[in-house]
Amino acid sequence: MIISVRSLSYDELKRNLNHDDKIVIWSCDTCVKHCGIAGMEKMTALEDLLKEDGYTVLKKELVSESCQINLAKKHKAAHEDIFNESTAIILLTCEIGYQCVKTVFPKKKVIATAKTFGSGNFSNKKGPILTSPLPTTGLAPEPEGYTLTMLVEQFNLYPKFFDADKEPNPEKITITVDGKPVEVKKDANLLDELSANRIRIPHLCYDSSLGSIGACRMCLVKIEGKRGLVPSCCTQIEEGMIVTTEDEEITKLRKSILQMIIAECGDEIQQSRDIRYWMRRYKITENRFSLPKKDEIVDDSNEVLVKDPNRCILCGRCVRACANLSGQKVINFANRGSNTVTITGLNEPFASTDCAHCLACAHYCPTNAITPKSISKKISGYPFWTMITYPKKLARTT
Repeated sequence: MIISVRSLSYDELKRNLNHDDKIVIWSCDTCVKHCGIAGMEKMTALEDLLKEDGYTVLKKELVSESCQINLAKKHKAAHEDIFNESTAIILLTCEIGYQCVKTVFPKKKVIATAKTFGSGNFSNKKGPILTSPLPTTGLAPEPEGYTLTMLVEQFNLYPKFFDADKEPNPEKITITVDGKPVEVKKDANLLDELSANRIRIPHLCYDSSLGSIGACRMCLVKIEGKRGLVPSCCTQIEEGMIVTTEDEEITKLRKSILQMIIAECGDEIQQSRDIRYWMRRYKITENRFSLPKKDEIVDDSNEVLVKDPNRCILCGRCVRACANLSGQKVINFANRGSNTVTITGLNEPFASTDCAHCLACAHYCPTNAITPKSISKKISGYPFWTMITYPKKLARTT
């Protein structure tokens, strides 16, 4: 994991822009997201700030790994008309991502927003921790590592995202959830706002970065005045909404859905952290369903990824991640109804496709149906600190 911290203020960002600029906000979806300075939510917050101040934002571009030049080129080609119109690209990426995007868009105004300190890991208690500082930082080795707070204080950087500089004021309303008043953003996604208020709703197909399709039906809730149960991931918040997230009927339905998934995919699917959590939550110790176990061939032809269709629950997250975050569209659905499957390419081995090895599909898969063979990584044959210290080497690889 590469550790980066926000390096300029919102006012400094605006000084790099003209009011007639046409802006694309470009964000990585990996390391910097976990450092709290990137991702779809952060792009949306920055877009709101810029639009409020009269700037034109053409597009938000979420990329699985901005440090891969081939992915940057793919995104450029996929939205060529927008990038031709744009005059400025604001990057929510590490410094390696900046070098890659700057190489792909040499004539654009590309604005970096982060300082990269080296590599590290993530602690549940402390968050991201820098354990291997870059030589250029001048940091001495520290056995317990450096937290983001320590880096912010020592280098006089910024502890939170841009919206901390200028607090946006989204319209808030109060809805009723399980008999209690809850303050939420008006017109926002119901599942997102419940999660923001620490009301945990089971879901397997939804992620805010990928959007809603309502496939798994695990997030069904009751809303007074609406017929039947509705998927919270596809529901927009309205004034006066009265929501029930847990009762006997909802619990029974969720438990049945989960048991059917387990019955179809077999015991191996229980290795998934999400599945294990909800099994404990709904006290599933035995399965009342008995279905023929899948016996599909595991595809390990890809040098980076393994695809096990026996664990696939057809949530579609890998399909959307491959299309939206990598721009590759290597993974797709095939057939209809009960015969629906996910395929790679034109139903060919993973190794025969244009897979960019960005790991977006594996990152978003909730059941380990797609997993990485190795998480170790070098970029264009160089360690990541080489890309920062010697950016000219990046150009020679393109």
